[in-house]
Amino acid sequence: MKNDSTSFFENNHFANSYVYDISISHVPAYFGLHWHHYIEIVLAQDNGIIYEVNGETFPLKPGDLLFIWPGELHAVSTTNKEHRLIMLQLDADFLEKRVDFQSVAYLFYQIRLLNANNFPEIEKLRGFLTELRRLSLSDISFSELRGCVLLYQFFILLGENLSVPTETAAPQKTGHSAQVHRQMVAACTWISSHCTEPVSLEEASKVAGFSRCHFSKLFRAYTGLSFTDFVTRERLHIAENLLKKPDLTITEVSLESGFNSISTFNRVFFEIKKCKPYRLPSDVPAILSEIGYEFGMASGLSQVDGTFSNAPFPHSS
Repeated sequence: MKNDSTSFFENNHFANSYVYDISISHVPAYFGLHWHHYIEIVLAQDNGIIYEVNGETFPLKPGDLLFIWPGELHAVSTTNKEHRLIMLQLDADFLEKRVDFQSVAYLFYQIRLLNANNFPEIEKLRGFLTELRRLSLSDISFSELRGCVLLYQFFILLGENLSVPTETAAPQKTGHSAQVHRQMVAACTWISSHCTEPVSLEEASKVAGFSRCHFSKLFRAYTGLSFTDFVTRERLHIAENLLKKPDLTITEVSLESGFNSISTFNRVFFEIKKCKPYRLPSDVPAILSEIGYEFGMASGLSQVDGTFSNAPFPHSS
């Protein structure tokens, strides 16, 4: 999987104010590195879907279940024309506010890829998601409550099959407790919101509530990036969107996205994107709009290489 996309924070609002959203998605050729507050569970329907999570690659087979926890950097690409998946996006509070979950959260957060080889009751998990999808399309009464019942059954089955914790597998040892996740997500959100300003590792560590040294190690383990690299990629993502504005010069783009000089911006841009930054002609957005591409923060048109690398997943009803 290519690794040249800037990361960005994705803030979804679920339909009807539900705590979850479930849909059949058709994966684009490449959806770049991003992260979000909610839990994402993917049920692959076809071959050729490849996820990258925290720097590790996971080629999916039909029936595989992939778990992406809040704050984890991930991207997805495809190799086949058929690339459908069922995607569940769930408000993290649905689990993290449950006392039963809090005591074993660090075990849940170690789950990544499940299939018939490592989870004998995988068919039951698939069945819960399939039924949840069917329920989301119906007009039956109390559909959200019924959906929540299915989700609780899903996670109870998952929890009953988790490995029994040992004394050496305490939450503070793994760094994957629910509390640590909340602290790290708070830090990542703060960085994303302030990356156009001068931000420091010390400031971010205070937001997370850790010492500077511990936060630095935890941040790299949690995101797969150093603090500096994370900030740089957030700024590059902002810059890519500013490059779509025909009234801004390259110098203005570099300064508004948080770089301290045009030379630094050009150097970093070239190191990561392998080309120099440039703006699209002012008439291109209108042309693309006419053929059905939506411009904006989430449209994901890469103005650097002319591809639609971060286009949002098209959902099927």
